Amino acid sequence: MYNNSLMSDVNFIVKDSETDKKVSIPAHKYVLSIGSPVFYKMFYGDLAERSDSVELVDADSESLLELLRFLYSDETNLTASCVLRVMYLAEKYMVPGLLEECAEFLKNEIDAENAFDVLAQCEYFRDTDELQQRCWSIVDLQTRQCLRSKSFLTTSEGILEALVKRDTLDIDEHELFQAALSWAEAKCRTLSLEPKPQNIRQVLGDAISHIRVSSIEDRDLLNQVLQSGFLDLDHSQVTLTKPVFFFSKSTDRLGDFPLRAMHDRDRLHIRPRQGIKPLRCRRLLVNEPPRLFAPYESANSVSFITDQPVCISGVRIISSGRKLNDNYAVITKLLDSNRTCLSCVQGNYTVEYGGTEGLPGFDVYFKEPVLIKKGAKHFITIFSPAELDLPQRIGKKDEVNCAGINFYFPDSTHRQFPELIFHPLAPLW
Repeated sequence: MYNNSLMSDVNFIVKDSETDKKVSIPAHKYVLSIGSPVFYKMFYGDLAERSDSVELVDADSESLLELLRFLYSDETNLTASCVLRVMYLAEKYMVPGLLEECAEFLKNEIDAENAFDVLAQCEYFRDTDELQQRCWSIVDLQTRQCLRSKSFLTTSEGILEALVKRDTLDIDEHELFQAALSWAEAKCRTLSLEPKPQNIRQVLGDAISHIRVSSIEDRDLLNQVLQSGFLDLDHSQVTLTKPVFFFSKSTDRLGDFPLRAMHDRDRLHIRPRQGIKPLRCRRLLVNEPPRLFAPYESANSVSFITDQPVCISGVRIISSGRKLNDNYAVITKLLDSNRTCLSCVQGNYTVEYGGTEGLPGFDVYFKEPVLIKKGAKHFITIFSPAELDLPQRIGKKDEVNCAGINFYFPDSTHRQFPELIFHPLAPLW
């Protein structure tokens, strides 16, 4: 009976989510009243609505259909683009079960593909500070993936400016500059403007002044940036601390930009972005004998589960002290529960003392932090042509709490992996 005019006795008039035109959605008063005390009062209270057509000015077709889907079937089909609007309707019509579904979705399903979608919705609702912090923490840790998402090109000018102001982004400045240009070109197309320098500069607004031109190391790209006309070099926040030389396209003449004094407020915009320092989940203990019959031989994989979403940035691999300063070629993979590879990195590493316990070994970092959902089993595997010996008398923990996150290491006696390198996300509720 969901979204079916058969035997319906009320129609809701709402704005279509895609075209903004008004559309009619059929429903059944009795079904709605069972699931919502607000609908019960609307249709059967003392001041009951007698009309068979009700216009809802604060709802759109996508969010209303999700509310009705839950009232009819206890099922949801939430997406990042509608979840906050559905949450608003669930609160308005007092449907606590749907509120819980929305909250659970936000806790577990925000990722690099939809973080900008959720941030865009936050602009229209109150009390979303924690949710915005969660989204921004994902943008900080998975910056490149977020900027490759479709939702980035349609995000608002305010979100773009907030993005380029952040000091915690994990990205090179020239990549951020190119992403800002892509956003501006998409914006020009939306506004039916030719994507030429003056139009791009206009749609970028103040955001372009927060691009840290002086930290771009690629000289060819820097020349391209300076000659493009996108930047106003007189703006204090794009001050150059040393002359920048380039060849003019028109004359092939070597030119340069003069030095200007650097004010204190400019220093933030000169140094590269800092990113966020990762934490380490320590699962091995030095000088603790292993359990009876536990083997000492090395293993090439470890499995783990977390009780909260986290970003896995890398892993420490240990070896015997006899291998100190030896160099190893290692392939490291992060796999999901279906053994699908989420990230793979290949490199040469030198055995050195380090990590939390000061054990001999080396850190392996993935190209980008990988977002891990709570409760999902994942694996880290390594392959090396040379055998990695283990130090003796190393014990392990099957469960570790680090920064409020519980890490579980099931069916694992593996001692080759003493630490997971990770980033926690901003907490929600």
